[in-house]
Amino acid sequence: MTAPSLVEKLKLRLPIVQAPMAGGATTPELVSAVSEAGALGFIGAGYLLPADIIAQAEAVRSKTGRPFGVNLFVLTREQSTRLTEPMPAWLTNVYHKRGLPLPKQPQALPIFDEQFEALLSVQPAVASFAFGVLNDEHVRALQAKNIAIVGTANHAEEAKYWEDLGADAVVVQGAEAGGHRGGFTEQYINQPMGLMSLMTQCRQTVRIPLWAAGGLMTGQALAAVRNMGAEAAQMGTAFLSTRESGISRAYKNALFDVRRAVTTHTKLFTGKPARMLMNRYMRENMANENNTASYPQQHAYTQALRAASAQQGDVEYMALYAGKGVGLCRDVRVADLIDALEKEYLSAIGANENTSNDSHQNKSSSISYIED
Repeated sequence: MTAPSLVEKLKLRLPIVQAPMAGGATTPELVSAVSEAGALGFIGAGYLLPADIIAQAEAVRSKTGRPFGVNLFVLTREQSTRLTEPMPAWLTNVYHKRGLPLPKQPQALPIFDEQFEALLSVQPAVASFAFGVLNDEHVRALQAKNIAIVGTANHAEEAKYWEDLGADAVVVQGAEAGGHRGGFTEQYINQPMGLMSLMTQCRQTVRIPLWAAGGLMTGQALAAVRNMGAEAAQMGTAFLSTRESGISRAYKNALFDVRRAVTTHTKLFTGKPARMLMNRYMRENMANENNTASYPQQHAYTQALRAASAQQGDVEYMALYAGKGVGLCRDVRVADLIDALEKEYLSAIGANENTSNDSHQNKSSSISYIED
């Protein structure tokens, strides 16, 4: 028997999840606007200190009474606190050429267990996790708080692991998705599978709801992944360009620049494969793709470079996370984006605006999702 639908449980207007993009993009204004419009907003809390997780959740609740989620990165204490690998020599040269002092970073990331306690305290409707898996104690703690558990998978084996662990749903992240590869098996992180193939395999392997992610920007794409068996579409880049997003004006302008609409996976910024817009930093250092510190140490080592570039509005040395659908970004408010997605979705499935989610599920889409 298929597991219960989170879309139905959360009473979503549309089966759309705003991807939990860490690093400042998911402001309380963005998250609350998404949830208020009838989709599921998500705080990307991977880089937030516990006190900031609590503050952002309170800010979201002050703006909407609708459900929202919180996402964390599952990392060991050692990964988060110890910088054991030296900064690569080529990166040192980048700092020198840019006239920047070498960074001093005593800690790579906040401690997961401390973030997890903050998550439990704010008790969101949903908690999702990337880069690692929970233990049984974590699962019991979330279930005791009635917090739905969502994992991230880059392969059907990972999706099955999350199902066996007790997750309520799993994000099926295709190669087209912007940002970091969110799975936990090194082989599948480094050998990305397109969304169509991944969805097909996961649909045959697991029974919990699947949230499809990977370059999805339109209501037609939503209809297509629903037709492939997804309960919902998780969209990130589509929300990056909205007015409520927390990214800089320079970053948003880059998203709208059709000349830049080329993305690729790279480890140069963080040490973990992440899909980004191509820029000068990536072009000049692509020969060093396999000569980075591991994640999150490389992330810590490039933080000062990224921060200085953002302050200067210089997108050539910023980490411009974006999915393959970046050319379809819209300069709109969240509410207008959700309205447009709904109209496109209903048109794609041949429904009217009064059609319920149940009937949506029973209709097929005439839109084909083409894997690159």
